[in-house]
Amino acid sequence: MTTPHALSDELAALDAMAVKPTSLSMPIRLTYLGGPTYLLEVGQFRLVTDPGFDPQGSEKSEGPGHLLTKVMDAPIPVDKLGPIDAVLLSHAQHLDNLDNEGRRLLALVGTTITTPDSAKMNLPGKNVQGLAQWQSTELTNAAGERLKITATPAVHTSNPALREAVGEVTGFMLEWQGQQAGAFYISGDTVWIDEILEIGKRFQVSSGILHLGAANVPAVGDNYLTMSSAEGARVAKALNMKSVYPAHFEGWRHFTQGSWSIAREFENAGLSEALVLLRPGEARNVAV
Repeated sequence: MTTPHALSDELAALDAMAVKPTSLSMPIRLTYLGGPTYLLEVGQFRLVTDPGFDPQGSEKSEGPGHLLTKVMDAPIPVDKLGPIDAVLLSHAQHLDNLDNEGRRLLALVGTTITTPDSAKMNLPGKNVQGLAQWQSTELTNAAGERLKITATPAVHTSNPALREAVGEVTGFMLEWQGQQAGAFYISGDTVWIDEILEIGKRFQVSSGILHLGAANVPAVGDNYLTMSSAEGARVAKALNMKSVYPAHFEGWRHFTQGSWSIAREFENAGLSEALVLLRPGEARNVAV
């Protein structure tokens, strides 16, 4: 016969083993907004990456042989996004990563995190932080949740002679308590660089957003401004990523490799199961 005291001890033990909701366990949900832009909902944080919300047909000449033309409307306009806590901006110097509507969003958000050079460009908003490579900052919200953001290496062209001309860029690593499989990586506009191997040494990466599309304009000749599909697969393998969400592969005329190319290269690399190609406006929960 079980005594009341013994029964109480058994119930206490079962209660201790039960999985309870906790503010430390922060799920992440992604919504793809076209181009390089995603909405990230991490716990109660709401973040936007490289905000591009201008209408189809928007154009800007950024120098001789460097005309950018948008060929896709954003599935959700700025005014329908709801409150945004922060923008993660890989760089501010190019329209396809920060357009006119994107600048209007910066004026509405609490924080913009970007490169040191971009932070000096008189961006809208009260709190613009420029992070140097490997530098970190932390966001805290009213629910007591904390999100650590680290600037990761990125280089915006495959030609070293052009790197100063195209400007400084950054990626981001997101970490928070409760992650089970690892951190969440956002590559920003970069090509393959050996520093990506260093990222893999410093962080256990679970999932992330890779800027692909092999962007090219006549001004840079045969050089890419972002990763090719094959380079994206190489990054995914080098970082042992469990899920990859492509960005920067559609929505602008200068993106030269689309979803079909990405799917083919990930299949060739044996990574088809890791690839998640969302439609504009589609959302997905991510296990991290």
